Amino acid sequence: MRVYEEMGRLIQERWVKYNHDEEAFPELAARVLQEMAPYKGFDPMAPIEWLFSTRDFPRQLTARSDFGQPPITVFSDHRLVIDLYYWLDGTTDIHQHGFSGAFQVVKGGSIHGQYRWNERHRVNGRMAFGDLSLESLNELKEGDVQQIPPGNRYIHSLFHLERPSVTCVVRTLHTPNAGVQYSYKKPFLAIDSTYEDVQTNRILQSLTFLRDSPHAVRKRLLSELIERSDIHTCYLLFKRLLEIYKEETALEEFWEVAIRRHGALAEQLLPVFQERIRQSMLVSRRAQVKTEEHRYFLALLLNIDDAESLLGLVRQRYPHEDPREKVMRWVEELSKPTDGVGSGDTLGIPLDETALIIFRELLHGHSEAGVMGRLKEVYGADETEREAASIAEMVSALRASPVFRPLFAR
Repeated sequence: MRVYEEMGRLIQERWVKYNHDEEAFPELAARVLQEMAPYKGFDPMAPIEWLFSTRDFPRQLTARSDFGQPPITVFSDHRLVIDLYYWLDGTTDIHQHGFSGAFQVVKGGSIHGQYRWNERHRVNGRMAFGDLSLESLNELKEGDVQQIPPGNRYIHSLFHLERPSVTCVVRTLHTPNAGVQYSYKKPFLAIDSTYEDVQTNRILQSLTFLRDSPHAVRKRLLSELIERSDIHTCYLLFKRLLEIYKEETALEEFWEVAIRRHGALAEQLLPVFQERIRQSMLVSRRAQVKTEEHRYFLALLLNIDDAESLLGLVRQRYPHEDPREKVMRWVEELSKPTDGVGSGDTLGIPLDETALIIFRELLHGHSEAGVMGRLKEVYGADETEREAASIAEMVSALRASPVFRPLFAR
């Protein structure tokens, strides 16, 4: 673990020459990471062995954290820290930072998305509505270094491709002018995920208890809470209900109350939670996907909103293959039975031979008439016509699928 101690001392020595200016820190930290290259020869078990045995444990940023699996602070002083973040099946929210720094991929690799935020309505210092757009998507590999400017100059997310993926983060404790450390929820919301209110937290914790209470009692308590609360509390309530019940139906009976109380702001929360459900579906499937290529495909489905951009990135990564055929092969592989479970287990959508033919035709931009024409070539006109209604249902289901929305969005 000596390399992290040496890195910390070197950064201390250089940063003081800049009078500890936070604006200078990202470039300085990135340069030290490139020079000392902690990724070279990195053994992911070495810090874990050290964690279990050391009696000289650095001060950690926090005793409890859900960012990292696990997060380990390997160097700290009163101005900066060096952290290792392990990731197995996690993916980060889209977020900005309340500090300055840089990170290096020391193990594995990730899909790295950078975003732009255009604020339309500030609710308060903890919440805002606006438009979030993807600026770039690239792949980070071992040894790659990324600077972390504070605030909304650097809004990003990471989808980890390998198990484990590990990043080494060098950062200040805090950058005063960074502003709120927002997390962003597609397509419209910025939220301060660090803010806590004790009473609201206790109410949210009580929802687990209320799950077993009579429905009428639960509905009354939650409806009354929405009627007298601000939009931020309404968001937190809906978020917690979704975590407990895992289905959008858990929110349906409360939308009317929320819209009556908060109007257009509540209406903008609906697509936020629909997207949250879609993302949770994709992230949960990540644990079932073992190959890097398939994880890359899930990362594209998670981050990209249209077929042209998605296929363009596939073409960049695999320049000698047809991108549509590459995607089609991934879909076929992921729709096969997994660990003895039925077809479509990984994707969560059953895709038999006929469904895969329909999928291919839609992926190539063909209309429903084109789909029918292809099926007639395979199965004959009479059989295809007899199944016309079920074929139309499958076409609609694929186009409406949350998982495949980027491929078929029109």
